[in-house]
Amino acid sequence: MTQADIIIVGGGFAGIYSAWRLARDGMRVTLVEASDHLGGTLWSRDWNGYLVDPGTHNFDLRSPIGAEFYSDILRDDLEETDRHDFASTTARTVSHGFEMPDFSVDDPDLCRAALEELSRLKGSAERDPPESLVEWFAATYGKTLGERLVAALEKVIAAPASDIAVEARGALGMLTRPKIGTDREMIALKESDPFYDARLGVTLESGDPRFAGRSVHKRFGYPSKGALRGFCISAEARLRELGVDVLTGTKVTAIAATTSGVAVETTGAPLSGGRLFWTLPDNGLLDLLGISIDLKAVVQPVGSAFFAFEVPSAAIADIDYLHDFSPSRRPYRYNRAGVYSGQIKEDGRTFVTAEVPSHPAQLVAVLCDAVADTVWQDIREAGFVQPGTEVTAHTHWGYPVAFTLPRIGWRGPMEAAAAAIASTSPRLSTIRFGHRGRHAFMTLYEDTLQHELRT
Repeated sequence: MTQADIIIVGGGFAGIYSAWRLARDGMRVTLVEASDHLGGTLWSRDWNGYLVDPGTHNFDLRSPIGAEFYSDILRDDLEETDRHDFASTTARTVSHGFEMPDFSVDDPDLCRAALEELSRLKGSAERDPPESLVEWFAATYGKTLGERLVAALEKVIAAPASDIAVEARGALGMLTRPKIGTDREMIALKESDPFYDARLGVTLESGDPRFAGRSVHKRFGYPSKGALRGFCISAEARLRELGVDVLTGTKVTAIAATTSGVAVETTGAPLSGGRLFWTLPDNGLLDLLGISIDLKAVVQPVGSAFFAFEVPSAAIADIDYLHDFSPSRRPYRYNRAGVYSGQIKEDGRTFVTAEVPSHPAQLVAVLCDAVADTVWQDIREAGFVQPGTEVTAHTHWGYPVAFTLPRIGWRGPMEAAAAAIASTSPRLSTIRFGHRGRHAFMTLYEDTLQHELRT
């Protein structure tokens, strides 16, 4: 039986990062992954001579943590850039250097009403945050702007927002700094009172770094070859080099506590370790442990449909990502991954992609040529490609659950599940709810999780 200090279940980003950190700290690590490769949803798809990533991904090198990790995994295959151009649109106008809704040009009536309501809110008494995210938008921004932000939220999650818990706002930061005036007007308000600074945003085009947060530093990376699949392949090679026992094509079938740690049955050889770190959704662990708590009822799943279109590279707008908050168009985000991944054919053709949020039950209906035609028209209408651009080929695929958000009442069942897991064995660890994004997980690991996993 293989003995490890820690067994990590799940070879997605969290599994890769934690295995890398623990192995570099001298721990014996076994990483178990059910598929035949690491990376999870980072694994690129083969299509029409391209490697197409599932979504709008790059590597954030703005923090020392991220820079060290991606540099060590990819080494000479990491291509760094200080050019990362993003923009947003709420209707017709494209706001460069801004990832949140900007209503300042397309809806001046909304902006006037929002400013009046914010002024009245500023003088009202502070209240405890409501349980509902919809109520939080109204309490934070007023009725008019709050309703528009909820409409944008419902586009992003492809579902009614009425039962989404207020804690979900941490994963929806793109909706929490709207712009309802010029950069100069927004800066004046933000300078005048913390009330406005906490609610309103400015673009990077303003030239004022005080209110840009981490976005003012444009240091990002991408594999120089092999798209994100190149990262997945390099990650497996680097982990093996560090001594990690990487078991792909291996599924965990049972977990039991022992006097010294945990015993794990798999479709391969049995494993034992001092601790087990489960990086997959908690429902799977609860099933293996025979704990009858169903967490599906307290989370809102959000699926994503992806559409890729082959087009002339010269016809694509000079924007890496365009966030589309318009209610009249289906996609939430467009990107020109074919360009920034260096996948341009000799005839100058490459690809753009669009991401359409979908409810898991509706995903099959969304993934069809009729919707692809609509999405292509949306891409052109949003201004992401030049008018008259023709498509040579297209494809589409999807993920039923790209991420989840907490529903009202989530805390009780989540805490009960955590307590039940801990009572089975104090040597089992999971990811805290709401920390599954790449940067969010690295921050969680550095702040708290590394100390737990090393003991």
